[in-house]
Amino acid sequence: MKQSIFLRKSILLVAMMGITQLTNAQRYEIDHDHVYFDRELLKYADAHTFRDLGCGYAKDMYNVYMDGRVLENVDPASFRLKESASWRNRKGINEPLSSIRGYYKTKFNVYYGDKKIDAVPGSFKELGGGYAKDAFNVFYYGEKVKGAMATSFKYRGNGYAEDSFDVYYRGKKIE
Repeated sequence: MKQSIFLRKSILLVAMMGITQLTNAQRYEIDHDHVYFDRELLKYADAHTFRDLGCGYAKDMYNVYMDGRVLENVDPASFRLKESASWRNRKGINEPLSSIRGYYKTKFNVYYGDKKIDAVPGSFKELGGGYAKDAFNVFYYGEKVKGAMATSFKYRGNGYAEDSFDVYYRGKKIE
């Protein structure tokens, strides 16, 4: 009987701690003329034009932010996040955690999460399943796919893709 009561109290305590952690999650807050991320002042943020975009991203008139850090060389006027319905859930064990953030591009650069990738924004397009390409390169979750021909590369579904000469599974050429 005492063990049962102790067990119930322990479960309740753990549940309450979990709820507390969720409510203290990192987020952006605006207070008067200041912007904060996780209670730290963002000294370059403009509170009047600041917008929390979700998933750790935010922007104002001058900068784009990810988890409270300024993303260098990102144009806030052209920066956009995809609609949340298009974000992919992690289904494969080998997919990187950063895949939740996905690809995005500005006028001058292409990014995967907070990492700038070597892609041409004008010809860049997402293919699905973590694959993307520009006129010269193919990418899988932000990493270049070695040996893949961008001109003929197509995503076929379930992690498989192909170009004129080879077949790929989750970004690796099948031998």
